[in-house]
Amino acid sequence: MILEKIRQLYPQLTKSQRRIADFIATSYKEVAFMTAARLAAKLAVNEATVVRFAQRLGYPGYPEFIDEIKALVQEELKAGHAPAELAGTQETVLRALAGELEALHHTLSHLSPQSTHEAQQILASAQRIYIVGQGISWPLAQLLGLSLRSIGLPAEEVPADPLSLAIMLEKVDEHCALVCILAASDSPELAHALRQANQKGTHTLTLSWSLVSSCAQAAEVTLSYAGNNAFIVPSTATIAALIDALVQSLAMQDAERVQSYRKAIGEAREQILSRRRR
Repeated sequence: MILEKIRQLYPQLTKSQRRIADFIATSYKEVAFMTAARLAAKLAVNEATVVRFAQRLGYPGYPEFIDEIKALVQEELKAGHAPAELAGTQETVLRALAGELEALHHTLSHLSPQSTHEAQQILASAQRIYIVGQGISWPLAQLLGLSLRSIGLPAEEVPADPLSLAIMLEKVDEHCALVCILAASDSPELAHALRQANQKGTHTLTLSWSLVSSCAQAAEVTLSYAGNNAFIVPSTATIAALIDALVQSLAMQDAERVQSYRKAIGEAREQILSRRRR
């Protein structure tokens, strides 16, 4: 997929090419209807730079590049939209819900089977999973940690302050996984932690609103989800759905063990509660 190509090649791009990549990552629907000259004028770069950017991604020229952008947009349209009665409503809660559904459809059309499989394997094979997030991403990190523990996986949330990150980085090795949740603004500190973990052989995964964020670039595998630019504050619905989908897929992959584990936990809980009643 073209957005994944951009993520993989982003560190190797020139400053002008990164400007093009940044714009495409957030506005590819607009780019789908642009000529090379118009895109160049929009971003204040040379038209030749736009053509070289397309070639850098592996396309013979700009026409082939723009054809894939158009194919991406068409795929999103096939994925579906919110029901018309929601999309056209003036009631703000329903209109916001329609926007969330639209973002979820877009995310579904963007994610590649290879990336989702790699993310699943990172979590399933780790002997210890550390999860980090800042600001609004912190409760989402806690959600992922709690959900993974609920199916018997050894997950632990790590606060994003320098001391906590340093302690975590001292413990990680090739048997661990580090997951970064990025629901809003980028975090150079967490990107640096991901790079340090990579150097120790730790498998790294980022769930990010942008494929070209520093955390997305630093991770071994990145799952990017679509937001809704019409919203005033960052949406958490799509990334929460992505988190749940990952956990559900892990549970289905090892259903017998998970069911046995949850049964044992339920029985232990009942024993604790019965003693409390006495």
